[in-house]
Amino acid sequence: MTKDLLKTLEGMRPDTGTDSLLWPQHLQATERARIMATTTEPASPARRTRRVGTVVAVAALIAAGGVGAAAASGIMPKAFTDHYYSWKEPGPGSTPVDPAAAERIGSVPGPDSFVLSVFVARGAGDQRCMAAVFESPESAARPGPSEFTDLGGRCRQGPESAGGLGDGAGTFPVASFGDGGGGEVLPNAVTFDAAAGEAVRAEIRTSTGQVLPMVLADGSFFGWYPMPPTPGSPRPVLTGYAADGTVVGSFEIGPNF
Repeated sequence: MTKDLLKTLEGMRPDTGTDSLLWPQHLQATERARIMATTTEPASPARRTRRVGTVVAVAALIAAGGVGAAAASGIMPKAFTDHYYSWKEPGPGSTPVDPAAAERIGSVPGPDSFVLSVFVARGAGDQRCMAAVFESPESAARPGPSEFTDLGGRCRQGPESAGGLGDGAGTFPVASFGDGGGGEVLPNAVTFDAAAGEAVRAEIRTSTGQVLPMVLADGSFFGWYPMPPTPGSPRPVLTGYAADGTVVGSFEIGPNF
């Protein structure tokens, strides 16, 4: 027997005919295909799928919740909560309302590239306070404004359809469209609010044909119109519409209300 290991191994190797009998060619081909498929397959596809799903879910949550979710959480600027701190100190018969809980109910384009927005904060029972402001478009994209012009507000109880706008509980007459109309005269604009009554949408139309939408909040419509050039200028017209589009009421409004 030779002491050369290589020659010994060569002598032990079966011939090709024996190899084919022990492991036929078609079985060898099948095994090679299985090994190659296993080697090229991604190591952990399930983990990547879960990661992608998480990112999509977070993006969808931000897109769906966005500002609304932040506002619902009471994330309001200190400038706003300080300005309306009096909501926390109501008169007799009323309960406190936290201005940090205010939510933007709606916004419409205002004068000089500003936005008119209406905020409502609710307390215990049916107590709530609201405020209308002018703010910038950038501010309107956030939960609340840090810089704004206060256009007036109120706190009250009772149903939103009530005609009484003051504090205190009791029986309130049902308001009709346009009841309690009033507003503020500013250097370049006039703000206006009135009871909604049966109307679900309202607009102000000026003598030049400009149509200005209004915000519906807490049973009232809030809007504005440009200051008339002269006291004798034609007055704008307020029009309210029912859910089916029919006109509920239409009448002139003016700085003297």
